[in-house]
Amino acid sequence: MSFKKTITTTIALGLLTASVLSTNVVSAATSSEAQEAITANKNATNDLLKQIESANTEVIGLDQKISTNASKIADQEAAITKANNQIESLSGQITDAQKEVSKRTVVLKKQLVTLQEKSGDAVSGNVYVDFLLNSNDLSDLVSRSFTINKLNQASKEALDDVNSAKAKLSGLKTEQENTKASLVATKTDLEKQKANLESLKSEADQKQTALSQKINDNKDELTALQADFDKASTEEADAAAKKAADAAAKKAADDANNAKKDTPQPTSIDTPSDNKGGTSVFGGSGKVAGNSAGNSYAWGQCTWYVKSVAPWAGNNWGNGAQWGASAAAAGFTVNHIPAAGAIVSFAGGQMVGSWAADGTYGHVAYVQSYDAAAGTITITQGGMGFSNPAGPNTQTISNAGAFTYIHN
Repeated sequence: MSFKKTITTTIALGLLTASVLSTNVVSAATSSEAQEAITANKNATNDLLKQIESANTEVIGLDQKISTNASKIADQEAAITKANNQIESLSGQITDAQKEVSKRTVVLKKQLVTLQEKSGDAVSGNVYVDFLLNSNDLSDLVSRSFTINKLNQASKEALDDVNSAKAKLSGLKTEQENTKASLVATKTDLEKQKANLESLKSEADQKQTALSQKINDNKDELTALQADFDKASTEEADAAAKKAADAAAKKAADDANNAKKDTPQPTSIDTPSDNKGGTSVFGGSGKVAGNSAGNSYAWGQCTWYVKSVAPWAGNNWGNGAQWGASAAAAGFTVNHIPAAGAIVSFAGGQMVGSWAADGTYGHVAYVQSYDAAAGTITITQGGMGFSNPAGPNTQTISNAGAFTYIHN
């Protein structure tokens, strides 16, 4: 498979993946469903980021190839220009040689014609023959014959040299023209390659754009899913708190009725007229933390840390996600109103800023401060997932109204 086909197939598959992912719009009615959708959204975004990284690598490689290709084309153009200059120079030299051949041919012809001319005073009527007949002796005759032949031979050799030079120049010109043709063909091929590379780069750029748009769409979807999660978590926490409060109220009423039935009524003689010294079993605010002495939670857990900084919390409130219901059952005020000094409880899977609470156990932390204008809380917390399991590990998170708060 050719390079262009391979890249085109990769880009097409990438765009198809982005197209399929773009249709996966989800919504959720419960916190668990929202959390699953959020996880799927993040996984899809991670896949898209990997595809963008791959597409970016393709673009970088194509840019490098286009640059190398352009450099080669420039080299070819320089070589073609040089060949043209050489061809032009050889053409001039061939023209000069042709002129020289013409001149020498004319001279040689004149010599031959002169030798063949007739002379009125000649013995034979021929200049060449008379030149020989007028020799003084045999030696002079030989000398005159040699001189004429030598002149003719010199003229012929000069003409041959010029013709040889002309042929050699013509051969060089032909060689340069062939070189130029080869250079032009190579340049044409490089220009085709450049056009293909630029087309591939355009497709890769389009792929990057499509993937980036999908990531933006995923961000919008994630925001909507987070809102669904917060809403569902709030509704579920409210329902759990109400159920726990109703159960606690019913239990308190039943206990009071049972105590009233089982306890004899005192007479006016042995009943103090002033009950100011009496103490309610729920304390002044009606709160019963159960066994709150010490810290029965496992060291290094988020519950252990919060109990250590908020000793008024109960020892038997369960996992972090259960603290709201347990506290409400114990008579504490539980709502979604942030406040410094409160305990904040996170449902299973609920986002704690940039990370999610355990899907089964949830999380619990202590509120150090609340910024109403920014809608953020600053918390301290413990847990085995932190570098300091025993705490404090400080974090500021937004969307403060989405969480469950336990007030002392």
